[in-house]
Amino acid sequence: MSMIQGAIRQSVGSLTKLINELGEKASWSPLDKGRTALNQVAECALITGACTGIIGAKAATEIDWAAFAKAQAELEANPEGLLTTLATNTDAFFVALDGLSADDATIEVTMPWGATYTLAGLANVVYWNNTYHEGQINYIQTLL
Repeated sequence: MSMIQGAIRQSVGSLTKLINELGEKASWSPLDKGRTALNQVAECALITGACTGIIGAKAATEIDWAAFAKAQAELEANPEGLLTTLATNTDAFFVALDGLSADDATIEVTMPWGATYTLAGLANVVYWNNTYHEGQINYIQTLL
């Protein structure tokens, strides 16, 4: 396991711990308008899955944001399934990442939000997204 994979694995563990510790409060929305902890972890699971698909295609694919939102809501409604999906998508991402040849690892893709990464650099996208949302969830805890 590479250093970045270890960091991603740790971030997944932290997100899982936060959801488990929050229990029913994981569905609490700040001011009834903010994103819940479950919603944010669902995003992490789905972005990880999307990055796996991009590595497999060796090209950035359009994200169907309506389907993304639907999947996110479904995961948010099922915390146990959400954490399983997060773990499964992370494992699949590692398999895809490990399967990259040295040449393929340097292929650049432009994401739907405009940023460009190498296929190997998508590991940073997954790590950053996880840790960013971990921080947001930690802040939510201070509001409870």
